[in-house]
Parts: sequence; C-alpha cells; structure tokens
Amino acid sequence: LSPLLLGFVALIPNHTFRYTALALSLALAIVCSIHLKSPRTQLGYLAAFIDQLEEDIRRAMVHVPRSYSSLAEQMRRLHEVAKKASSIKFRILNSESKSFSWNRFRVLSSDIGECTKDAKNICTAVELILEAERQRKLAYNIMEIQFALTVA
Repeated sequence: LSPLLLGFVALIPNHTFRYTALALSLALAIVCSIHLKSPRTQLGYLAAFIDQLEEDIRRAMVHVPRSYSSLAEQMRRLHEVAKKASSIKFRILNSESKSFSWNRFRVLSSDIGECTKDAKNICTAVELILEAERQRKLAYNIMEIQFALTVA
C-alpha cells in the first residue's frame, strides 16, 4: 500500500477502525484491479486503440502516397485484428448469461492480450513506414541543398 495511505491510517487512533480502514482499502484496490483486468474493460481499451490506429493509417495513406501499398497491408492486418476483437466481444456477450468462470476469464484475457499485441505490432510497422518516408524526404532535401551549394 502507498505510504500516504499508511500515514492516514496511522492517524486513526482506534485499532479496530484502523484495521477496518486497511481492509476496506485493500478490498477497494482488489475490486479496481479486477475491473481494470476484466475482459470488457480490456476490450474497450483495445477497441479505442484499433479505432485510433485505423484513423492514423488512413491519414498516413493520404499524406504518404509512396507507401500506400505498405500502409494498405497494415490496414488489412488491422481489420483482421478488429475481426478477432469482434468475435471475442461476441463470446463475452454470449457468455454473460452463464455463471462466472476463472477459466473463461483467463482464456478471454489471453485472447484479448494477443489481439492487443498484434495491434501494437501493426502500430510499430506503421511508425517504421512513416519514419522511413521521413528519412527519404530528409535525404532528398540534403541532396537538393548540396546541389544548390555546388551550383552557386
């Protein structure tokens, strides 16, 4: 627990209240942790990441036409990840009526983690494409300036 929380708990004069406050704080931390790790929450973060990445790829396709085919390939890969995420969401919605199972929780979290990893790999590939284009433009600018200096 954080030192600040322990400092506040130390100010509580009654031991019973102090231990109750510690137990409630610990229970709240566990509930928040479980909520953040829940498949629905993870899937929400993944969906937001996919949407942002798709927007970034579309913007890059407009501004970097030279790399259009590479970016289109990354868009295809991203749509595959989005399709996997959609099937995971379908499984989550389909299993809500069933009782809670740690095994199902673990499998869903693992599948979402795999999709997140794939989406991050696509993001890295897009960043590499954009950086390569930036380097190409910089090299062209350097050559252009060198040519202007030799002519002058």
